[in-house]
Amino acid sequence: MNQRVFLSTTVRLTLLLLSLMLWGGCSTSTVENYPDRPISIICPWSVGGATDRTSRQVAVFLEQELGVPVNVINATGGRGVTGHSRGLKARPDGYTLAVITGELNMLHWQDLTSLTHQDAIPIMSLVDGAAAVFVQNDSPFQSMQEIQEYVKLNPGKLTATGTASGGIWHLALAGWLDFSGLKADDIKWIPMNGAGPSLQELASGGVDLVCCSLPEAKTLYESGQVRCLGVMAEEPLPEFKEVPTFVSQGMNWNISGWNGLALPRETPQPIVDKISNVMKKITSGEVVLQKKTFPEFMQAAGLSTRYRADKEFAGFLKSNDQTLGKLLTSDAFAQMSSRGTGPLVFPGMLAIAICMILVCLSVQKKVHALAPEVSSDTVTTQGIVNAVLVLSGIIAYLLFAEKVGFILTAGAILFLLLWKFGTRWWMSALITALFIPGIYTLFAQLLRVPLPRGFLGW
Repeated sequence: MNQRVFLSTTVRLTLLLLSLMLWGGCSTSTVENYPDRPISIICPWSVGGATDRTSRQVAVFLEQELGVPVNVINATGGRGVTGHSRGLKARPDGYTLAVITGELNMLHWQDLTSLTHQDAIPIMSLVDGAAAVFVQNDSPFQSMQEIQEYVKLNPGKLTATGTASGGIWHLALAGWLDFSGLKADDIKWIPMNGAGPSLQELASGGVDLVCCSLPEAKTLYESGQVRCLGVMAEEPLPEFKEVPTFVSQGMNWNISGWNGLALPRETPQPIVDKISNVMKKITSGEVVLQKKTFPEFMQAAGLSTRYRADKEFAGFLKSNDQTLGKLLTSDAFAQMSSRGTGPLVFPGMLAIAICMILVCLSVQKKVHALAPEVSSDTVTTQGIVNAVLVLSGIIAYLLFAEKVGFILTAGAILFLLLWKFGTRWWMSALITALFIPGIYTLFAQLLRVPLPRGFLGW
């Protein structure tokens, strides 16, 4: 009894201490001393693209000015929902900064999230780059007119990528198709988590076209591995004057992608002011790092910049949201903009599955084909081993999924875990054969959530 009283008292003291720590973390002194610990920048797209490179350059300059480590986290998936949600729904204490992109003004029109630009405190717009279309160096296509004529005769034959389905580069290509009197899906779109992996897919022959900005493809373009057939801008880009515009090819179509830095809504104003002032110094060229300013670094990377601060950035977000909303809700994009599903589908399914398991446990029925004997001990050696096996499976998935692919990696891990936990081998194989392809079909095909494709493409 004394031991129970002691444990109860210990728990209460621990909870009280945690409460005091949380209260102290929200006090005014924390805001006044900001920042006094590392800061994270959430990038919603993969390594290698313009958004990722911009995020990392911002991090380096912020780290010098703020005096604390600034780390970039690539939170990809869900067509940009994952990264934008993680960045803008973080605790509003200034220690999580969000890099936002044009997809923020698209996702809610596509019924993928309730998140909008009003959930962000805009700090500074950074990149504003026109979309461009790329092909392999040995592609038979030499101009956008040739692509246009081919698609008219062969709808659905060509494949393209550049970002997730419904993302800004997908919208740019589909909008051009609609402008040309074709259907928005006459070129099959393959979803990818950003321009970096998309360009690698093009270079390896996995797709016919890539739509992204020219700076994102600069390395492969200058090395001659890919060719650019046109840029969706009114005038040639200063850094790539040799690339023809769509306008010069008789197609009056232009659209651009942008990114910028923001903070979660309700971030304390002193913190907002500090980040804003620092970013103004950085983007104006006052801060020098390795004998170069931020604008010089961006220019060297070939990134087209447009610095809009605070209220100007907020006004741009509002007008851009209205423009994209009109386009996405038009008849041409009705299929793209109304999926009827959102990012909470998977958590909802998982919750239902857990409830079903709990119901099965509550009635205490045992199915011999599915489970081994259950010990009455609270903690057993076998239980610890099983926990280690599950953790090993998670680590194995993280290590091999990108190279091997979702179906092979997840299938192998699920089969081995079921078999190791006592499920008969034939039942393990049957469950794996039904469950894994079903999950892949649901998310990769129907919901178009990018899953690792691996060397086999699935």
